[in-house]
Amino acid sequence: MKRKILISLTVVSLLLASAFAWFTRDLYTPIASDQQIEVPSFIGAAQQAQPLPQRELEPHPFLHSQGQNSMHNDSYQSDSYRWSGPLGHNPEVSSLAFHPLVGNCVAAIEDLQNRLISTCVTPFGVTLVARDKHSLAILARKKITNWLPIGSKFGGGVYFHLDHKGRVLLASNTPAIELWSLVKTGDKLSWKREQKIELSTALNSVGTGEHRVIDVMPDWQGNYWFITRGGLIGSSDRNGLDIQVSELKNEGIDNALAVGPLGVFVVSNHAMYRWQRNPQGKQQVVWRAPYDRGSAPKPGTMGHGSGTTPTLIGNDYVSITDNADGQVNVLVYPQQGTDQQQTFCVVPVFPADKGTSENSLSSFGNSLIIENNFGYQGPFNNITAEPGLARIDILPEQNRCEIAWENKLISSPSAVPKVSLKAGLIYIYTRDAVNPEDLQAWYFTAINAHTGELAFKQLTGIGPGFNNHYGSISITPDGTAYVGVLQGVIKIKDTAAAPKTSP
Repeated sequence: MKRKILISLTVVSLLLASAFAWFTRDLYTPIASDQQIEVPSFIGAAQQAQPLPQRELEPHPFLHSQGQNSMHNDSYQSDSYRWSGPLGHNPEVSSLAFHPLVGNCVAAIEDLQNRLISTCVTPFGVTLVARDKHSLAILARKKITNWLPIGSKFGGGVYFHLDHKGRVLLASNTPAIELWSLVKTGDKLSWKREQKIELSTALNSVGTGEHRVIDVMPDWQGNYWFITRGGLIGSSDRNGLDIQVSELKNEGIDNALAVGPLGVFVVSNHAMYRWQRNPQGKQQVVWRAPYDRGSAPKPGTMGHGSGTTPTLIGNDYVSITDNADGQVNVLVYPQQGTDQQQTFCVVPVFPADKGTSENSLSSFGNSLIIENNFGYQGPFNNITAEPGLARIDILPEQNRCEIAWENKLISSPSAVPKVSLKAGLIYIYTRDAVNPEDLQAWYFTAINAHTGELAFKQLTGIGPGFNNHYGSISITPDGTAYVGVLQGVIKIKDTAAAPKTSP
């Protein structure tokens, strides 16, 4: 009897071990698409480039080049690229799955050696990944957190940056500031942690509890700034010897920070802030601007307050959205404002009670792009958002802002709009409006930034694994687009050159 029990326990243990191995394994195959359903693979027409006005962003002294150092492209969080993205000339789509359940490779950045760097989220944590940008093959991987960071309470490891030496800068959920490098031993690459600045003691000295650090980024003087969901804002010198932490009383933070030459910009669920270290080295608030956070969160938002990461428009303005009841508003502030004189303009967008934004605004020249995320509560239910994409123009000489155009038909549920300044296109991620609500046929979509009209849509795949669920669109300087989706990563690249136009 004892032997039978022992054998049974051994069998059960083996089965459990096999099941655990299956659920925790990674996949290295294309993402499976439902081939039984027929939908258009391409909608619209191939495009000619129509360049947009550019602002030269001051190079960050402690980050990789602007456009290639962050999920939102740069320290200004502009979500704009100087180079072109796909123009729709015979685009080719390929993909690589990462995990059998959920393996969303959220963002992608090309490093100094032309490798694609990503953080990939699974039910078992966050993994730092280096890929071959052509084949998508994984070159190196390192698990950096051991908890599920998806949803309204995600923390360390999702946002990351490349510093001026090509190292990955991120906040782990230890909590700590960490720097990671790729090292080569023979023909094999691996991740090596070069620096770790522990934050627990400093954070606990101000407020106790679980400290989920959302983001960390250096300022123009090289100090690391970090923010937590509990409303703590801190900074450290580069060696971790001068850690300062301030508490926002009864306020939380749900979005990343932005950094420019004038300081650090943070939006809480009550107010917009500009921070800096003064000449004596003490961190302080330069100005604070409360906004209308509304009476409750809206469907499609993760928190009660602004859903946007601050977007810097050059060194002149900073913009977010509020969460006002009725219509949501785009708010534009002068970066060099004061507590007494803050808001430059307030622009209501989208229909009343059917509009909100949970994504960063995109900027180019003096223009902002906002999409409507109202209603999206995916990834498995309520995968549709109310339609709406709008361009807001800032008119400094007239001391006002205006809506340049508003597309009231297209719906981009959860992808941050990315702008190609060279192509004159806005890239979003959509489903086709003529498809049934439960049909998950997903498209990489280009919008004319000048007019707001649809340029083209390229099918990426059919099935829930192709939902990006807040995964970012990234464009590398060779014009290739990458989209982080629930099952892994998708690559979209034109395979034919655009015909030359007559002079």
